[in-house]
Amino acid sequence: MKRTRGRAIILLAVTILPVVWAARAHAQAASPFPEIQTREPTRRSHAWAYLSMGIGAALIGVSFPLANHADDLYADYAVATDPDEIERLYDETTKFDWYSRGALVGGEAFMGLGLYLRFIRQPRRDQADATLGLRLEPGRCALDWRF
Repeated sequence: MKRTRGRAIILLAVTILPVVWAARAHAQAASPFPEIQTREPTRRSHAWAYLSMGIGAALIGVSFPLANHADDLYADYAVATDPDEIERLYDETTKFDWYSRGALVGGEAFMGLGLYLRFIRQPRRDQADATLGLRLEPGRCALDWRF
């Protein structure tokens, strides 16, 4: 008799509990969801970042022909025999070598600046999507956090 009563209780629990859970879920689903106002993220122009990266790429590209020209001048300097020609070729070689180095370093600096402006720099506080502020107005909370 005790076994039958235990089995009946288990059978009753197995059949009634899913019905109770389904009714509870239906009651929760029947209530409307609160509407949350979403703000569109502020769009920022990345023109300065792209311009900076473009200038950097151009300077890096220009540094290679300058270095090749300096190498050609050095090859001419190495076989020259006239002292005036040797001095002129040496000066030209060092000048174009400095130009190529300057273009390469400047291009890398512009590329770094462009990458910083595009991917690392955070928007100004007044343009930020998430704000945390203290508002002392009637009918408002003292601490306001919008995200």
